Amino acid sequence: MPKYMAIYHEVRRRIVAGLYAPDKKLPEGVKLAGEFHCSELTITKALDLLVREGLVLRKRGLGSFVKRQVSAASNSHLIGTAQRCAWQGKTLTTRVQRYTAVPAPANIAQKIQIAEGKLVHEIHRVRVIDSTPSIVEYTWMPVALFPHLTLGHVQQSIYAYITDELGYTVHSAHMKVTGHIASEQEMAWLERAEPVTLIQVEQTAFLDNGKLFEYSCARHLWQTFNFETDFVRV
Repeated sequence: MPKYMAIYHEVRRRIVAGLYAPDKKLPEGVKLAGEFHCSELTITKALDLLVREGLVLRKRGLGSFVKRQVSAASNSHLIGTAQRCAWQGKTLTTRVQRYTAVPAPANIAQKIQIAEGKLVHEIHRVRVIDSTPSIVEYTWMPVALFPHLTLGHVQQSIYAYITDELGYTVHSAHMKVTGHIASEQEMAWLERAEPVTLIQVEQTAFLDNGKLFEYSCARHLWQTFNFETDFVRV
């Protein structure tokens, strides 16, 4: 794991634990650099992630402050289902229904901005939260970008593989939330006997180098779906 990622996780842990309280100033960069035996630039990279996540606010000339408690930010879809469940104290298991590499059809190629026919990982998963099948996830990712993605990563956390093993930073996403009537296959996967309307979250996600790395479509039971965000007037 890159040094800045390790520092990010530790500072985030302290915020979650209340060691750095809301509205309080974080230690100066030079002090954190001394504690973690690194450069101030490395500290800045770590804090940048917390700023993007909405946990830290920079005030010009004053420093960095804890913006809010983690509960309001913990539902971010940019951290992945596994990490989100871990922060909420919920158990998660994954049932992989399909994992293969296929030539990208025209609609998927357009979504992730690659040439039609280029290989993509196609992943269908059911996420079981606290023993309840709750989410059907369909994901497509360029094989060229993640040539060493394995079934083990898919069974655990793809986002953890991207950030912790590869050292990439998930930067941003475009999301669209709509309703979707579950197909017969989805009803079977979710163990539902009666027709059900799911909350559908379509997402195209970007790394901090600007590369579009994922198109996904997650269909949630409404009972287990929770999404929060902030709007800032600029």
